[in-house]
Amino acid sequence: MLDRNSPTPLHAQLKAVMDERIESGAWPPESQVPSERELCDQFHVSRITVRQALHQLVSSGRLVRIHGRGTYVATSPLKKQLLPLVGFSEDMLARGQTPGARVLRFESTTASLAVAQALQLAAGEGIFLLRRLRLANGRPMALETVHLPEKLCPGILTESLEDRSLYALLRQKYGITPGRALLQCQAAPCPVADAKVLDLRRGSPVLQIQRTTFDDRGMPFEYLESYFRGDRYVFYAELQNENVKVRALG
Repeated sequence: MLDRNSPTPLHAQLKAVMDERIESGAWPPESQVPSERELCDQFHVSRITVRQALHQLVSSGRLVRIHGRGTYVATSPLKKQLLPLVGFSEDMLARGQTPGARVLRFESTTASLAVAQALQLAAGEGIFLLRRLRLANGRPMALETVHLPEKLCPGILTESLEDRSLYALLRQKYGITPGRALLQCQAAPCPVADAKVLDLRRGSPVLQIQRTTFDDRGMPFEYLESYFRGDRYVFYAELQNENVKVRALG
């Protein structure tokens, strides 16, 4: 399987073979890979060669070493395109994941200056605050805090939002349909208290999201602050040069 006459080093060839097994699904996410001894026997190479290949795969994030247990295939992060504008539940369902939500806080309060500015409210105006741990297939994915103007969704506190889509509720009960959003995303160390909820080590990197969402009439109805696990979620976008015209072929 490995070509000893090739100019490519054996550890690089071995890494390529293991990469292919991960890509093909032969080694699925979260599965344990063979031990160093088993890999040595299987590929007839030295332990140094095996360790070099494993080190490269761990460094690139393809494999994860768990002390006392062995080496495992890393979970592939979910990728979210910045467009179209959908809620977490709709996004997870589209990816074949089962969305979930654990309500940590749901109450009426007053808007801070930053929230009031984002939602075009008067300082101190009433809002509903919803803080939830978002789950995908039962695993912690994000911690989100939603701010909603009280005047737009009266009585919402009587609704259960445990394992339920907020956007679906807003559409069905209040006639609010998301139209566009302004989003800011940056890498940040996870706050200590939030890291515990997300099952992360203290200081682990997260994607910090701030988003103001507008309805189909252009009025802001939601200000959202989220921490997404950086190891399980990736945001991406397709960019296009507006100065380049695409020619139709025909």
